[in-house]
Amino acid sequence: MNIFKSSRSSSVPKSVAALDSQNSAGNTNINLYQEIPNIEVSLDDFEEFALDRLKVLKKLEQLKMRHVAPEKYKKYLDPFLQKLNDPTKDWISHFVLRLAYCRSEDLRRWFLAQEVALLKYRLSQSNPGSSSNSGGETAITKALKSVLPNVHVLAPEELEPLLPKILAATPSLNMNPLQVGNYRNANSNNNIYRVPFTQALDLVQHRQVFVKKGTAYIPESKLLSLVTARFRSNLSRQLALLSAVPTTPALQRTQGFLRNVATVHAIKDEYLEQGAGTDGVQLTANNVASHVKHMPLCMAQLQMALNKEKHLKHWGRLQYGLFLKGAGLSLEDAMVYFERMFVGKDFNKEYSYNFRHMYGKEGKRANYPPYNCAKIINGNGPNANEHHGCPYKHSTVQDVTAMLNKLGIAPSKQKGIIAQQQSHNYQLACVEHFKAMYPNPPTSVYANDFGNHPNAWFKSSVKASGGADAKMTDSQTIDGKKSNVASGDVDMNDPNSVSP
Repeated sequence: MNIFKSSRSSSVPKSVAALDSQNSAGNTNINLYQEIPNIEVSLDDFEEFALDRLKVLKKLEQLKMRHVAPEKYKKYLDPFLQKLNDPTKDWISHFVLRLAYCRSEDLRRWFLAQEVALLKYRLSQSNPGSSSNSGGETAITKALKSVLPNVHVLAPEELEPLLPKILAATPSLNMNPLQVGNYRNANSNNNIYRVPFTQALDLVQHRQVFVKKGTAYIPESKLLSLVTARFRSNLSRQLALLSAVPTTPALQRTQGFLRNVATVHAIKDEYLEQGAGTDGVQLTANNVASHVKHMPLCMAQLQMALNKEKHLKHWGRLQYGLFLKGAGLSLEDAMVYFERMFVGKDFNKEYSYNFRHMYGKEGKRANYPPYNCAKIINGNGPNANEHHGCPYKHSTVQDVTAMLNKLGIAPSKQKGIIAQQQSHNYQLACVEHFKAMYPNPPTSVYANDFGNHPNAWFKSSVKASGGADAKMTDSQTIDGKKSNVASGDVDMNDPNSVSP
């Protein structure tokens, strides 16, 4: 991929012959990105394509966080996906984001999860009952042959002696056993595929397929899982390899953009636009501690540490102080509260400037926004006697369990939280914490995107509990101002927003 500087181009680069050879889904516009694009692209398009794709991935993450049923994704996702309809733009944008998200394990994990989700959506939207115009194959079967070229379809004579065992091991086929092996109908979707069991470990692990002598027998209805698992494995390996490649001179001028784009998916969290809450609480120096019940675990642990140790180190003060600022605590109340809590300290001498700087009253008078989940998870972890960071990432299961117990979360409700922590799904663990507290929240609560920002979590908790304490005004959008969290002004919830 060659990058040149130019004014913004009026159209995407022309598709090239190489694209057709590596686009496994043919006319379905489903790309498995097995070939690196060798295309010239302007610097403007390089950035625009990446941001358009990032909006798609961010929207997928939001839909999952909000527990939107997959069959309803189309309504919310297609306005964003339209920007990737051109196969060349789709191809380039994927590889640009690879460059941005290969830089750390957490970034790779996030990118991998969203790209797999995008592939699943695209394959599910291809009509499994209709064949593409090449050899009567569906998009999924073509994708399978691309990642597993030696996959073998069982002929009727091969299937017949194995049919009883395949039916017994694949309950979904029992609903219509007479159609299994009916190959006369090209659209029957009942072919059985033979692959090495090591290529279908997810299906084997969940006992969804028949295995014999190291071979797994996969019904066509399970191919989606097989394709996405293989895609995940390939992409994970390629991201790890890419992270070790030194920067080339051609990419040198893109480094600033690539660093920023890795966190730009958190730009403009909803609460920054609308305030910390409409039906909520007005935080004061006298009621901060009593609202720990509305705080996500990353902030509740800081409050618990403050209660116990009567002090927070620098990164803890910054993380918690900015959170309280975003939740509506005024500078005056913050000064009173922390001076009261920092027992045995000369607050005015040692910490007053620190808090005034946080609120934009000292130094360069910057309007610092509260930390979002991406910044907390990907930032420096806590050292000894420090309590900042994300507890699901930086603390042990035992420590998280102890904190949940202190917050009154029943052990039976902790299982889902701990399961997500152990799977390294830190934001989903936070969502499970919220669900444990509010099993049946108002439907409007999910619009707050509480799995991406501690302040949105706080706002959602206040709303779900009825917000009976007192009023919190919309003017608490950080001193009444809207904040641009990172470079540029890109609204990740607007498919037509582009960085200026």
